[in-house]
Amino acid sequence: MDSIIGRSQFVSETANLFTDEKTATARAKVIEWCNELSIASATTKCELLAKIQETVLGSCAELAEEFLEPVLSLAHDQNMEVRKQVVAFVEQVCRVKVELLPHVINIVSMLLRDNSAQVIKRVIQACGSIYKNGLQYLCNLMEPGDSAEQAWNILSLIKAQVLDMIDNENDGIRTNAIKFLEGVIILQSFADEDSLKRDGDFSLADVPDHCKLFRRQKLQEEGKNIFDIMLQFHGTTHISSVNLIACTSSLCTVAKMRPVFMGAVVEAFKQLNANLPPTLTDSQVSSVRKSLKMQLQTLLKNRGAFEFSGTIRGMLVDLGSSSNEIQKLMPKMDKQETARRQKRILENAAQSLAKKARLASEQREMELDTEELERQKQKSTRVNEKFLAEHLRTSETVVDLVLEFLPHLPAEVPQMFLNEYTPIRQMSLQQQVSNISRIFGEQLTEKRLGPGAATFSREPPMRVKQVQTVQPNDDTTPMEVDDESVRKMSEEELLRKEEATKKLRETMERAKGEQTVIEKMKERAKTLKLQEITKPLPRNLKEKFLTEAVRRILNSERQCVKGGVSSRRRKLVTVIAATFPDNVRYGIMEFILEDVKQRIDLAFSWLFEEYSLLQGFTRHTYVKTENRPDHAYNELLNQLIFGIGERCEHKDKIILLRRAYLEAPILPENAIGHLVQLCLVDEFSQYGLELIKDLAVLRPPRKNRFVRALLNFSVHERADLRDRALAHLVSIYHIHKILPARIDEFALEWLKFVVQEAPPAAVFTQEFGRPTAEAAWREDTAKVCLGLALTLLPYKPEVYVEQVSQVFVATSAELKRTILRSLDNPIKKLGVEDPTLQKLIEDCPKGMETFVIRIIYILTERVPAPHQDLVRRVRELYQHKVKDVRVMIPILSGLSRAELIALLPKLIKLNPAVVKEVFNRLLGIGAEFANQTMALSPTDLLVALHTIDPNVSDLKAVVKATSLCLAERELYTQEVLMAVLQQLVEVIPLPTLMMRTTIQSLTLYPRLANFVMNLLQRLIMKQVWRQKVIWEGFLKTVQRMKPQSLPILLHLPPAQLVDALQQCPDLRPALSEYAESMQDEPMNGSGITQQVLDIISGKAVDVFVTDESGGYISAEHIKKEVQDPEEIGVISTVPVLTSLAPQPVPPPSSDLNQPLPPGED
Repeated sequence: MDSIIGRSQFVSETANLFTDEKTATARAKVIEWCNELSIASATTKCELLAKIQETVLGSCAELAEEFLEPVLSLAHDQNMEVRKQVVAFVEQVCRVKVELLPHVINIVSMLLRDNSAQVIKRVIQACGSIYKNGLQYLCNLMEPGDSAEQAWNILSLIKAQVLDMIDNENDGIRTNAIKFLEGVIILQSFADEDSLKRDGDFSLADVPDHCKLFRRQKLQEEGKNIFDIMLQFHGTTHISSVNLIACTSSLCTVAKMRPVFMGAVVEAFKQLNANLPPTLTDSQVSSVRKSLKMQLQTLLKNRGAFEFSGTIRGMLVDLGSSSNEIQKLMPKMDKQETARRQKRILENAAQSLAKKARLASEQREMELDTEELERQKQKSTRVNEKFLAEHLRTSETVVDLVLEFLPHLPAEVPQMFLNEYTPIRQMSLQQQVSNISRIFGEQLTEKRLGPGAATFSREPPMRVKQVQTVQPNDDTTPMEVDDESVRKMSEEELLRKEEATKKLRETMERAKGEQTVIEKMKERAKTLKLQEITKPLPRNLKEKFLTEAVRRILNSERQCVKGGVSSRRRKLVTVIAATFPDNVRYGIMEFILEDVKQRIDLAFSWLFEEYSLLQGFTRHTYVKTENRPDHAYNELLNQLIFGIGERCEHKDKIILLRRAYLEAPILPENAIGHLVQLCLVDEFSQYGLELIKDLAVLRPPRKNRFVRALLNFSVHERADLRDRALAHLVSIYHIHKILPARIDEFALEWLKFVVQEAPPAAVFTQEFGRPTAEAAWREDTAKVCLGLALTLLPYKPEVYVEQVSQVFVATSAELKRTILRSLDNPIKKLGVEDPTLQKLIEDCPKGMETFVIRIIYILTERVPAPHQDLVRRVRELYQHKVKDVRVMIPILSGLSRAELIALLPKLIKLNPAVVKEVFNRLLGIGAEFANQTMALSPTDLLVALHTIDPNVSDLKAVVKATSLCLAERELYTQEVLMAVLQQLVEVIPLPTLMMRTTIQSLTLYPRLANFVMNLLQRLIMKQVWRQKVIWEGFLKTVQRMKPQSLPILLHLPPAQLVDALQQCPDLRPALSEYAESMQDEPMNGSGITQQVLDIISGKAVDVFVTDESGGYISAEHIKKEVQDPEEIGVISTVPVLTSLAPQPVPPPSSDLNQPLPPGED
């Protein structure tokens, strides 16, 4: 019975049940490649086949059988390279998964007859590996089936085909055939102590004695015959140089691996060295001699060549080797080993000489030694009789023998049997066994069969014929026997006489008995009535006979397969199982469950027979029962399902249970219940739920039951069961369109549970894995109720979007948050272009603002720019309905620069976490916002924050927002801050937070000192003291930058200088010291006025009277600022437009920390 795994149709249906993610990925790739094979070019086909071979046979060998057929079909391809690639695939299959040998071996035999020599050579190369792996696999099969026997027959045929190719006209084919035969010889011979050991070596010693496909002796004889053929080929005169070198190498390998052939190989090399083929050219002769020298050197290293070392040494000397070279090649052996081998050489030589002496002596006339032959026969009979007596001690064996050979008896009794028949006397069991053993033993001896056949010599025993000289005057006659000859009579002759006397007596008694029988037969026959001559058997005995008869039928599986009547046996067992009493039924079920994987077909045959009886399709006379009509069918199916679950391995359990549920004619409720319970087992849940889905699709009458089971699992407490069930329900709902209304009803029912204040009691049952009721909602419980509706939302949005929206409005705040957290996957699957979502965003009913905002967030997540239609709808929503600025946050990357600036005052008022997210979006911080493109640059953003009207937005919010920006040092670099400050200084009026930002920038980047110095000079020109906050920030900046900032103070008008020194008295000493140093310099002609010196020293009473300028510095005393592109610390005084666009800032060309010269701006 073929394994169910061997059926490609079944494998294709169930392949995805027991594969992990890696296997599923590999299967998808291989299927795609197989689909491409039909339309691909020859080169592409070879590449695809190589990929398939690497994927299937390299990492996912379990897929080999599934994709075997599409690959093997390319063996008929017209391109030679494609066929060679198929051969490589088959070779690798036999290495990785040799049990597929029966499926691929026919292709190898076919390709050996290919038209292309290249293909044939590639096949022969592969045959070496295939034959070795196949021989190892087949010899270890305990019960080989028909497929294994056929595979061995084809392997033998391939071996004969390659052997025949040794005379092929193609030189390359002959060379490859030689290498293949070399491997066959090594495989089909025994290794000994001197054999060269290699990894994975195989010999006849590895073939078990119980191998039923072939015998070691036959393989050994075949190997010797092939070796003889190779020797003959090696010695032919027409052999080419290439074939000769290859054959020499192969013979050397054979001799090293199997030293038993060493003598023949050395002799063949000796003949070759003496008589090279005459067809060789001079260069070929040189190559052959060089190869022969190399092979002889290799042989000499082997210990098995010790006996022939003298011959080899002589040939090596003839081929040009020196004595030192030869001595180095000799194997290292101790004295004891050397003595042992020399002794063996002498013994072999003595035997050879004795044999030659016998052959050389005078030939004598021989005759058959009858005495020796008789002794061999007697010994053989005793051995056979002992063997039979040991095996015939049980009556079951005798009964089996009678039943086995009963059909072979002729219809009529032969006359010879009547003549030799002797009635069996009343004997004990032991006497009968001895009698039968003796008779059978004699018959086996006559046929030379049985274990006693080993006692016979291979050749008939012979002896020298004694020539008797007859003297004419001899008084004796042939009839006279003297007393001396009688005394010398052997015991065997006496025993034979006694046996003959005994047989004569038995013959006379048999003749007397036969006469009585013949006389009785002549009497008139009476009508036979079974009831008169028999008595009824006890019930327990009849049941015993019935059980044993059924058991014999069950155990005859192999014989029925060989005889070609396995289908009849199956039908017989099926009828017996369906109609006989329970003890027989249970016995057959136990027989099936002993090896349910191999006997599953018998189980299905019985199952369909029970179904036929149940439906009335067939009628049998069966035992009456008080059970329901479907009891037998249900019991059988349940026993089969439970037996598979208890006795099979995990992989086989998945396959067989799937077959049982899919192929059973009807499924009772208890079987479905058992499948539902199996789904709760972790290791089976994946396959069980998939089986339920397939049953819902493939069994329409029971689809309600299976869909209900999946619906129950979709709201189960276990998340793994829930997720798998939801995936299968989507397939049933969206692809197969099975009971969509029922699924919608269930989903909406559980969705509306969320509206209730507490979870209803229907949610808490043992069936759903929640036996204990809960008084309040938990997030997990709420997600279970929402799960099915949200899963189906992308496939029917017109229903589920509205329903979920209504539930969101009606439920509590906590559950609202749960709904919002669960929207991601369904909304992403639905997409931004779905009209239902667009309408929801456009309408935005009251109370659903948060719901809509969450949907907008999901639709714009991780996209470079939001959909323009979505931006338009959200903008209109914000302008007309929802005044919450949060609705605009998801589409910030789709807004213009002006819109972003307009939204900033409202955005920075939000929750700090939301503000942080807004700035992450605006600045592109984080992986989820890195791809977004904003219309507002970092420079524009910081400038816009400074220009926010304080009356519109709180100053604290602006401070926090600018701090968020300045914290991102990767974005707000020194150059960016310079551009920001350069734009801010041109704003009228000056921004309130400008000096705060200046101080923060200086803290972050001290190299901005020169730039800030120039900035302070420009602020003096803008009369910075007119804005109190800016003036205070100006003074703080001067304090932080002293003494570098002291020249800046001298540029202040007198009144402002007085104010500055009053607010910052710590500046007076440093400024006084600086003023004195300036006065001491001769180059300082008109630098510091006396009024300024008095202010610095604190002597001035009225700053406005002491100086006509009124405390202001005249314009001619202030040096004009000229923009130099090479100086980063110089800022042009040319008026700059109050534009918020970023201005290019020249790079620094010198040290920014270098102070300005005295008196320079």
